[in-house]
Amino acid sequence: MNKLIRPLLTAATLVLATQTLPVMAAEMQDMDMKASSQQSQAETVQASGVVKGIDLQAQKITLAHSPIKALNWPAMKMAFKVAEPTLLEGINVGDKVQFELQGADHVVTALETDA
Repeated sequence: MNKLIRPLLTAATLVLATQTLPVMAAEMQDMDMKASSQQSQAETVQASGVVKGIDLQAQKITLAHSPIKALNWPAMKMAFKVAEPTLLEGINVGDKVQFELQGADHVVTALETDA
């Protein structure tokens, strides 16, 4: 009887391990992302880029930005929400800008053209 139980226990253990390990890995990755998100919520991150589009109605600006090391982002083009619509005043497509992002949603909280 013992010869039958041992292989069954081994098989059951393998099944549980193959189902549990991916779940644990996903939970650990989720915890890392939450910690990173919480850290970025408190931080103000500075970056530079070029204005590629402005949507006054949606209060968004599209920027082709340089790599942002603090967020581990490569250079890319993306749209950002601005904290205040007045930040977009005097800003034009093609302007080189310095900007600040804040929070998990990466909202633009400061925006200045390069002089």
